[in-house]
Amino acid sequence: MSETSSPGLRERRKVETWTAIHEAAASLALQGDAGQATVEAIADGAGVSPRTFFNYFRTKEDAVLGLREPFLDPELSGRLSTDDDLLGQVSRLLVTVARTAIGDTDSARLRELTARYPNLHKRMMEYMTQAEALVRESVAGLLANDPSWSAGAEGFGPEETARMLVMLAGVPARFSATNPDADVAQGLPEDLGPALALFHHLQRKLS
Repeated sequence: MSETSSPGLRERRKVETWTAIHEAAASLALQGDAGQATVEAIADGAGVSPRTFFNYFRTKEDAVLGLREPFLDPELSGRLSTDDDLLGQVSRLLVTVARTAIGDTDSARLRELTARYPNLHKRMMEYMTQAEALVRESVAGLLANDPSWSAGAEGFGPEETARMLVMLAGVPARFSATNPDADVAQGLPEDLGPALALFHHLQRKLS
């Protein structure tokens, strides 16, 4: 196999092109009005064609933010268990899936862009909603196959129960991410332990 056709080289070039497009888009948006970051301008700044741009990003907003379609590794989904702190498991899985959309994008710059431009924040939330939907579907499947959960609760079936559980599981992650002492450059929190401990403490106190 020649060097130019090796999978490793092709993948590196894809990463380099993706990065070049994202960096050009983010730089244009930070220089002034986000409206200046047109697909044509971004492609020109990255040294690619507009056609190539759409091979890597669906919209210019995605390019500015450096977003990818979120995905849930089936192996991680298969590790979910109703036997031990399901809420904590789901909370950590939410963060993991959200990271597949954000990747290693500069977190501080991401916050600056979403704070400056409401449309970018809206686009970011659309991706986070997609991540939640992936986790919710996985949790619903888990509950439906567990006799202690499959009958539902308080008149709600596994799907609605999973929706509530995923919504609750997002609280510790948001709590950690919005902590005044959180490292902005870190992005999504690595350690949810303290937030989960507080959540469970409040749960016991309030029930």
